[in-house]
Amino acid sequence: MDTQKWSLLLKVLDSGSISAAAAQSNYTISGISRMIANLEQEVGFPLLVRNNRGVGPTDECELLLNDIRTLLHDEEQITQRIANINGLQIGTLTIGTAYSSSYPLLTKQIVRFVQQYPRINIKMLWGYNDELCHAVAERKMDICVVSKPTPDMLWFILQQEEMVAVVSANSTYADKDRVSLSILKEEPYIDIYPNRDSDSSRLLKGAGIKPNTRFTTSDRYAAHEMVAAGLGITVINETLAIKRDDIKILPLDPPQNLSIGLACLPNPTLSTRRFIGFMQESMRASEIR
Repeated sequence: MDTQKWSLLLKVLDSGSISAAAAQSNYTISGISRMIANLEQEVGFPLLVRNNRGVGPTDECELLLNDIRTLLHDEEQITQRIANINGLQIGTLTIGTAYSSSYPLLTKQIVRFVQQYPRINIKMLWGYNDELCHAVAERKMDICVVSKPTPDMLWFILQQEEMVAVVSANSTYADKDRVSLSILKEEPYIDIYPNRDSDSSRLLKGAGIKPNTRFTTSDRYAAHEMVAAGLGITVINETLAIKRDDIKILPLDPPQNLSIGLACLPNPTLSTRRFIGFMQESMRASEIR
């Protein structure tokens, strides 16, 4: 079975068009079209269908996608294992993170990692918690930094973070030591990342609180501006809160903590296992110091 053809098919589906897939690879549009046509001849049914976003999988192709991604993952696993036997240590590692605050930690360790494994190529992407877990589940990504992995994933905790309230420096809550989540039932609430599986939405749902949501934004900087202007209160991870003179960052009552960690599927590739081991070793070293 020619896995290169299947890999190109996934590139077309993930990018939404044959031209975009060609731009990402060393193939021409006509070359990819011929390969897809050959694949359709081999399997006996169409694989692509045009839609309003470009091209997508046919119903028959949809039934194959998980198997195709597993096939390519296994091929990568075998390639890395053969290279490891030969002492070459090659591979590709795609890392996603839901936290921009994790970039310094990740990049610092990636620098050290590639010094030891210079032939392992690394891609780092940002996304929402649920998007990243879905990408890992579909083998579009090797590993992700999230606070809520799916039950079938391996999870290696990196750090603990506290959830905090962000209030205006002129509000009646600015002089308090802590803020109760219950006030969000009445006070105007600024929802960051609305309709997403965010840490704050899970926190409020777990506490059984339906906030008085008056404003929404997908930009934490905009949320802080709204708070400073006196429009309302927001809840966010402490590491993502922006220190400013016109706002106050206050712990919640009772304290609310969450764990941030590396998540991946069972039976990860060698490069993924190496990176996890490298991160764990680095975290242990920092704890000793």
